[in-house]
Amino acid sequence: MADVLPIGATGAHPEVVALRDLIAVLGDRLAPPAELLTRDTFAELLAIGLSTFDRLRETGGIGPRHVRLAGLKWHRDEVLAWLRQRTLSGDLYDASTWPAVWATLRRHS
Repeated sequence: MADVLPIGATGAHPEVVALRDLIAVLGDRLAPPAELLTRDTFAELLAIGLSTFDRLRETGGIGPRHVRLAGLKWHRDEVLAWLRQRTLSGDLYDASTWPAVWATLRRHS
């Protein structure tokens, strides 16, 4: 009679199970980040609360333009470029000045 495995047992050696677990963990960590940032993730990236983020967005303090796709979203590449590029005084570009800077950056890349 064949050996019967307990429910939930895979029959695999512990090394194989550990390797599968390691591959799953690495896959999660190496997965590319989402291309679009939500309002929550953008605010978290800036280390500010949602109400502060909304106030900045409404008054033109957030440079990158949003897209409407199941709510407001921002392109990750543009947001990261916006955070790297600063005005001569060291400030972030606002909504009125950032689009021209972003267009220039995209042309030169």
